[in-house]
Amino acid sequence: MNAQQPLAKERYISVTTFRRDGTPVATPVWCAGEEGFLFVFSEANSGKVKRIRRDPHVRVAPCGARGKPHGEAVDGDAAIVEGTEKVEALLASKYGWLWLAYNLLMAAARRVRRKPTPRSVTIAITLR
Repeated sequence: MNAQQPLAKERYISVTTFRRDGTPVATPVWCAGEEGFLFVFSEANSGKVKRIRRDPHVRVAPCGARGKPHGEAVDGDAAIVEGTEKVEALLASKYGWLWLAYNLLMAAARRVRRKPTPRSVTIAITLR
């Protein structure tokens, strides 16, 4: 069994990235696992993506929707991948109608605010 498999089955995981001064910043996210990686979908200009570009070290733990961990954290290395087709397909397969509803809600919110669709990236995490 791959090290990522138990975390890939979790509904939410907490991805902790680190600021320049070493302060940890935890973010609850949806994830999907495949080929030994955990994949996370994110906006390209999000804080976690900016922190990963500077320092690829992350800590990952199972958590609830609000980010409260309910398991042990594991160290990993994250990489930013420009395409999102694979992660979107994996998340749609795992979360079904929730993924569709999330995307519809975000599209409606952008339309109301008259904001363009933000550029998105995939975060690929390899556990140590």
